[in-house]
Amino acid sequence: MTVTSATGTNRIVRPRRVVRSGEGRWAWLLVGVVAAVLLAWEAAVSWLQLVPAVFLPPPTEILAAFVRLLGEPEFWQAFAYSMGNLLIGLALAIVVGVVVGLAVGWSPVLRFTVAPFLWLLYSTPKVALAPLFILILGLGNESKIALVFLLAVFPIILNTMEGAVTVSPSLVNAGRVFGVNGVYLGWKVIFPATLPYSLSGIQRGAALGFTGEVLGEFLGGTGGLGHLLEFAAYQFMMAEAIAMVIVMVIIANLTLWLISALRRRLAPWYDDRRIVGAS
Repeated sequence: MTVTSATGTNRIVRPRRVVRSGEGRWAWLLVGVVAAVLLAWEAAVSWLQLVPAVFLPPPTEILAAFVRLLGEPEFWQAFAYSMGNLLIGLALAIVVGVVVGLAVGWSPVLRFTVAPFLWLLYSTPKVALAPLFILILGLGNESKIALVFLLAVFPIILNTMEGAVTVSPSLVNAGRVFGVNGVYLGWKVIFPATLPYSLSGIQRGAALGFTGEVLGEFLGGTGGLGHLLEFAAYQFMMAEAIAMVIVMVIIANLTLWLISALRRRLAPWYDDRRIVGAS
């Protein structure tokens, strides 16, 4: 940025970087707490033998099982199986959720007739429907994709719907002044304005969809990460089972981080607190 001084000379002033020292301290405190918990866990199981290692393996044994797991071809086949079903189900949920959310949120008639039923379906414990999906669609990919879709679509619909409701009327009027109407108004004005809300719903839907995928594999399936977790638990291989849980936590958090980074990239002007408060 160029600034003109009182003497008439120009000089370049670089913007100062804001150093968030408080966040750094909290991060180090979190690392210290996690390290202390792991150390106490290792001491209680391996050194003091207060807890049988058969029921609760020490962190070192879990780490070794985690490394062995990453080197097994069976794990990567299960990973590809689960991620394939998750991506298909989530893609379907995104398309349906955004289209339905925009239509219901922007149309007063649909908002007063369809929205109550959407909230009713959203409050239904959809996890309880998992055995029914497996009985109807079988043990293959179809039941897993259906569970991912069912758990992911409602957060996307409701967040998009709330975003469409909060679109400023002045923004819509400005679009109409420039001759944008009908479907083009939704594509050029409504959709960009609701994009941060939709991405926030996609973030929640991805987390719930991954839960549905693992649940479907755990209840009935012959492949996937959930099936590997079920096998390890039934064989009482506790270190391998906990390592599988850690893998699932990493996958879920990495997915959420990628979607959050995409939201910041596509809509950097929006505050996440506004989206959370509106959803």
